[in-house]
Amino acid sequence: MIRRWLVLPLLFAAASSQGREWRVEPGGVPLGTALERAVDGDSVLVAGGVHRGPFVVRRSLHLIGERRPVLDGGGRGTVISLQAPDASLQGFIVRASGTSLDEENSGIAVGAPRVVVRDNRLEDVLFGIYLRRAPGSRVEENVVRGMDLDLPRRGDAVRVWYSDGVRIRGNRISHARDVVLWYSSDLEVLGNSVTAGRYGLHFMYCDDASIRDNALVGNSVGAFLMYSRRLHLVGNRISDNHGPSGYGVGLKDMDDAVVRDNLFLANRVGAYLDNSPRESTSTSEVTGNVFAANEAGVLLMPNVRRAVIESNDFLENGEQVAFGGAGADPEANLWRGNHWSDYTGYDADGDGTGDVPYRAEKLFESVADRTPELRVFAGSPAAAALDFAAQAFPVVKPRPKLVDPVPRLHPVAVAGVPSPAPSGAPGSWAATAALLALGALAVVALPRLGGMTGGVSDSVESVGETPSAPVEVKDLSVVLGGREILRGVSFAVEPGEAVALWGSNGAGKTTALRALLGLVPFSGEIVVDGLDARRHSRGVRARIGFVPQEVTLQGDLSVRDTFTLYAGLRGVAGGVDPGRIEWLGLTAHLDEAVETLSGGLKQRLALGLALLGDPPLLLLDEPTANLDAAGRRLFHRLLDELRSRGKTLVFTSHRSEEVSRLADRVLRLEDGRLLEAEAVAAGGVPLRLELVAASEGEEAAGRLREAGLLARWDGRSLWIEIPGEVQRG
Repeated sequence: MIRRWLVLPLLFAAASSQGREWRVEPGGVPLGTALERAVDGDSVLVAGGVHRGPFVVRRSLHLIGERRPVLDGGGRGTVISLQAPDASLQGFIVRASGTSLDEENSGIAVGAPRVVVRDNRLEDVLFGIYLRRAPGSRVEENVVRGMDLDLPRRGDAVRVWYSDGVRIRGNRISHARDVVLWYSSDLEVLGNSVTAGRYGLHFMYCDDASIRDNALVGNSVGAFLMYSRRLHLVGNRISDNHGPSGYGVGLKDMDDAVVRDNLFLANRVGAYLDNSPRESTSTSEVTGNVFAANEAGVLLMPNVRRAVIESNDFLENGEQVAFGGAGADPEANLWRGNHWSDYTGYDADGDGTGDVPYRAEKLFESVADRTPELRVFAGSPAAAALDFAAQAFPVVKPRPKLVDPVPRLHPVAVAGVPSPAPSGAPGSWAATAALLALGALAVVALPRLGGMTGGVSDSVESVGETPSAPVEVKDLSVVLGGREILRGVSFAVEPGEAVALWGSNGAGKTTALRALLGLVPFSGEIVVDGLDARRHSRGVRARIGFVPQEVTLQGDLSVRDTFTLYAGLRGVAGGVDPGRIEWLGLTAHLDEAVETLSGGLKQRLALGLALLGDPPLLLLDEPTANLDAAGRRLFHRLLDELRSRGKTLVFTSHRSEEVSRLADRVLRLEDGRLLEAEAVAAGGVPLRLELVAASEGEEAAGRLREAGLLARWDGRSLWIEIPGEVQRG
């Protein structure tokens, strides 16, 4: 007996300011004994090993795990219960709770104020961390994985019950039921990831909560906010939530809620509002968010009034806005300054705002709002025929569901950024929402995800032979702000051909590209790969990659995250092929912030984004205008390779050497008209020199023509075209 007590001592040292420090070694005195002997303010250091519970901490102790000791509940009750104020638990593996939902068996139960639960890993537990009347407590940097049970039989990963002032930060949660926050105020939920659950976050009767920078991915519902006031949902990534309701966020009977700067991606419904706000003096604010590739961007019940839905980006949602039933009043809520990817207006004065309002008035959507079962036909020929009938016969045209009087022409960056990566996800999702500041590129590079109507599902992410697409343009005319930009332009582009649009500034080159993209209203006919651009705009955009002249990227986003997000938006299975990234010369820069890239690297990144999903047609607007000579040469080599592999290219350029190198044919535009189309000879395109206007310009042009040169006086300048063979000489 004496020998046993010699080898199993509890060691401690006095510490006047912080209490004593106890050590529990494997094979030594049991942890339960140490908990009984320690007093308030003491620290208990547990060095490795497996410790059989359950445990109850009734004093204000600091339990610190070294080398991840295991607290094992043996499948009985709650593994460890912290029942004293100011206690803490850090650095443990907590596993094997009981399985009784009635008894709420948990990994860690907290029943006192100001308790800290930090950096623990919970495995095979029914409920994870349960706070009951534990105000001021903190749950930080834990990993919680629930039991492998059917969803209704699981417990909650984190439950906060009658506990004001709780902080939940930096936790990774998966395979549980909900994160529940009920009957508590002044809460902070910051930087967590919640995946593979029912409700990622579930608030009820909580006022004044801040929900920031979380990743709520792959649950039935991302977040449901109910019966509360002044909840702020800001800067979160909420994606791939596809349960029976599939809401990214649901607001039910909420007052003064703020939903701002979030990314809602590929949910069944991005945001759902029901009786929110509920009080006549309250509002609901939905501003600065990105709603992309959801089946419905926003779903409102008819009882929603006074909601402010402003400055959001609605990008390629199956239905941008839906209403849950008939009776929607377009004037009940404020819609203002949003960007709509299906907007068909124009911006003649160039202020970035559409000159005509955006109206959501598709007849099929109105019918489907009254009879939701019909949404199964969304994107079908029947739905298209119904909308065509409404356009052709205004007598059946529905009342608009909403009117945005000042729609934005381009998407904008989102300020809030979700920092945590979901468990198992590659890289960090920090700043993913802000990526959508890519301007026009974001508009045309976002077909619906694979499996949805118009999506690109079986993408080819290799640098091999690629499909190509023919283009037919007949009598194309564009009028913006009363000015005729294009007049009766007709041309065809064969599959695998490279065609340059050539002309002076204002000739209509960029407008022609924008018409192909469906970004400006036009008359005439545009057919891409057999699809009419007016009737099948979504399918046409899915077949086009676009590289604009000015590429605006979010500076603090990495190259890797840029590719990852856009691969998801385009429905590219498995992300981006490393071979494609290596071909672009970006492998060494994957983890660099975009703001640190050179102009050439940024343009190659834009090319890589345009090629996601391997669209058969590539449109480029002055792609090398802002590059130096070395950057142009490298970019030309990439385009040469795409061209040699059969990609169809249509591009604009002011550089004769660029056109000579890349183009098979040149379409010459001037003052909105197609002057001529000619093949590029071996010697290159004709060189055009603009001379300063002279008082006798017309006479000079005549004399030059008499000398055998092609010359033209336009009233301001004298133009001389020198054939390629003369240039070579």
